[in-house]
Amino acid sequence: MPATVDWFFDVISPFAYLQLEQFDALQQANDIVIRPRPLVLGAILHHWGQKGPAEIGAKRVFTYRHALFRAQQLGIPFRMRPAHPFNPIKALRLTIAMGGSLDAVRAVFRHIWRDCNDVASPEGFAALCEAVGFA
Repeated sequence: MPATVDWFFDVISPFAYLQLEQFDALQQANDIVIRPRPLVLGAILHHWGQKGPAEIGAKRVFTYRHALFRAQQLGIPFRMRPAHPFNPIKALRLTIAMGGSLDAVRAVFRHIWRDCNDVASPEGFAALCEAVGFA
């Protein structure tokens, strides 16, 4: 029986998207099952009095460049969102409402990071719901 590995994620993170896109191969190669666990990264940062990298000018530039570099290295389709950070709460709740499966989480992440869509505005969130079949 495969071991279960909990993966804590926030859809605000481009690096979480890059991890997610490698999970199928990782699960097959290691006889594991990855169980997604949503969390709010901003709440953790706030609790510890920290800012996210996208909130600090120099770190923002590095984060954008490094995420794009890693995506290119890994061959993962990726487009950095122009508005970052964004409010991920509705998108995180949607992953839960969709059952929290890896496929549901992947659909939301791809809508944000592969297809470069807004999910924070009411119109953007409605488009996300439609795109993942939760309209």
